[in-house]
Amino acid sequence: MQNRCVALFITLVMITCSALSQSVRLNETTGQREELRYFIGLYGALGLNLHSAPFGALPGIPSCCPEFRDATTVKPAFGLAFELPLSQSFRGQLRLGYASIGGDLATTEVIGNEPVLDDGAVPSQERRDVTVEHFLGAGLPMVVLEPTLGWRAFDVIWLQVGMRAGLLIGQDAEQRETLLQPEGYTFIDGTSVRNTYAGPIPEVNAMQLHAVLGIGYELITRSNLSVVPEVRYFLPLTSVSSVDWRVQSFQIGVSVRYGLYTPIDPVIIRDTVYKRDTVVAQVPGLQQDRITLRSSNKDETTRREGDVEYQTTTVSEEYLRETPKAFLATVRLAALARDKNGILVPLDSIRIEELDVIESYPLLPQVFFGEGSAELTSTSQAVLSPEDARQFKMADLSRDQLDVYRNLLNVIGDRLRKSPQSTLSIVGCTNNSGIEQNNKELAKNRADAVKQYLIASYGIEASRLNVSMRMLPSSPANPTTPDGKQENSRVELASNDISTFEPVEFRDRDLKITPAEIVLRPTVTNGEDVSAWSTSVAQRSSEMLSGDGTGLPGDISWRTDNDASRPRLDAPVVAKVSIRNAQGQSAEASTTIPVDFATLQLIKSRQEEGKLVERYSLIVFEYNSAQLTAANQRLMQKIKERIQPDSRVTITGFADRQGLPDYNRELARRRCVEAQRVLGLRDEQVTLEPVGSDRLIFNNDVPEGRSYSRTVQIEIQTPIR
Repeated sequence: MQNRCVALFITLVMITCSALSQSVRLNETTGQREELRYFIGLYGALGLNLHSAPFGALPGIPSCCPEFRDATTVKPAFGLAFELPLSQSFRGQLRLGYASIGGDLATTEVIGNEPVLDDGAVPSQERRDVTVEHFLGAGLPMVVLEPTLGWRAFDVIWLQVGMRAGLLIGQDAEQRETLLQPEGYTFIDGTSVRNTYAGPIPEVNAMQLHAVLGIGYELITRSNLSVVPEVRYFLPLTSVSSVDWRVQSFQIGVSVRYGLYTPIDPVIIRDTVYKRDTVVAQVPGLQQDRITLRSSNKDETTRREGDVEYQTTTVSEEYLRETPKAFLATVRLAALARDKNGILVPLDSIRIEELDVIESYPLLPQVFFGEGSAELTSTSQAVLSPEDARQFKMADLSRDQLDVYRNLLNVIGDRLRKSPQSTLSIVGCTNNSGIEQNNKELAKNRADAVKQYLIASYGIEASRLNVSMRMLPSSPANPTTPDGKQENSRVELASNDISTFEPVEFRDRDLKITPAEIVLRPTVTNGEDVSAWSTSVAQRSSEMLSGDGTGLPGDISWRTDNDASRPRLDAPVVAKVSIRNAQGQSAEASTTIPVDFATLQLIKSRQEEGKLVERYSLIVFEYNSAQLTAANQRLMQKIKERIQPDSRVTITGFADRQGLPDYNRELARRRCVEAQRVLGLRDEQVTLEPVGSDRLIFNNDVPEGRSYSRTVQIEIQTPIR
């Protein structure tokens, strides 16, 4: 029953959040019809809670009460309201707020022949008929989410039906039994109160579900505000605890809403007016007179009256009567760069600075298998023959994180082969659902597949490979989502030697080009008959940029930070531009830009400041976590040793696609802060860039891509002299 109620609740939330606006009103100021997009606002109410309590005791709590009486309490309710129109008669409504279903249950009972003590100077025991009060009280405050569907029964009368889900944020109760009559007596233990209890309600249902019925009267104002007095009834679908304790509620309150309206699309009436003129000009290279359309400009005006929009297009055409004239066009070319204020200034030279770059690629100690499969061919791992495995070298891997991961088993096999004392733990896991539910054999076969590959291709002794299995991994991903199930179908690897899973590190040379953008500016004189142009930028025989177009050339942008168009040689750069007319007559200009090529050796000889750039991409976080694992704590200490007092550090945080963008950015920020804390960096020495899932750095359709996206990238720039 509760599962069906939860499914109905989720369906109502989806209907409420996916509605399209269709309510329309007339704006008396503009005369235009406007379409309602949504309402937002606040609500407040007093709730009358009716407790049905046909029980005498909470589970496991001593009580002599035969049965509590029903009780009534008044509690406040308030929160945020959101409403979307589905049609003229239906609206989807969603509320998030606070409510309470708490109350005090009390009943009196006459107990005959009860042993009691009088409270005289010398208490004596007697048996008397006594009257006692049994009391049970609980506050039961809740955070509630109410998706409902509203129906316009009359012009301003709305009926509502839906669900309310309330999460109990207070689950404590207080119980006692008090001796009321006769006066001057106590229970046998000398007190007038017994069977006391204060603490959490046993076997409490933390999620309280209610069906919702309501009626509201919508008061429309001339502004975008509306006020709705309303009455709502809440029918309990769950009990407070495992005993039959249910709370139904009546709420009387009011909601104040602000409506967002936008004008509807108008009916468009178009008209076109033509204006023509003719100009006579001499044209070089022309064999005979001709008349052509020189220019055509359109001027559009718009005027709206009510729901009708009048669009008038005025077409101004200028015809050219051409007579023959000699080709006299000339062209000059200048190279410009932007200064720190963004102003274009003449470019003296291009500086190419050689950088020493260290990049570190971490190993994800997990092999992901296809659904229900234990074959390595269902993974993304590169499977090598024994002969190819003997030739395997990590230096031959491409500088790509996922390519390094595809060779995870080859890297591990190579390191185990070189370190005979190292052992490997191989744990097979399943997603424990569907065909993998309780499938221990599948988990073991997955671990065995990894073990057999390392034995067959790398000759690792079986005694060094310890196989075990479990259903879900030790730190599973969300097992209820497709992505989570895909990530849980895996083999987990661990070693007694931390060097087995050390990141794969490459050291290369890179180039930094200054300026990052160069603007080539052609200046044409007497270019009335120029019909086309072309340009090229080359360094020796290597062409870095080419382009062409029609008419007169404008500014040409050349991005030197683009890998395909960057200069790489210690040689001048020659830029050319050519213009021509329709008869093929042409003119050309060029400019030579000197290149200052600063190798690391030259930088040192000039006693200039160079840079050592180190980039570390770290898998430092579990799913939905901002805490570093112990293994990555050691790796961070290694990075910390690389940071010098004059180093500049940039920490960029990422997340996978699971979760909302705002949450993922906050998660990425916490990951950046955690990395800064472990590295011990001052705020003025580090730049934090929490990207979250706004930019996915790896393919999130595969589990390894999502795992590698839960990362921080650390770049260290250290001056070298």
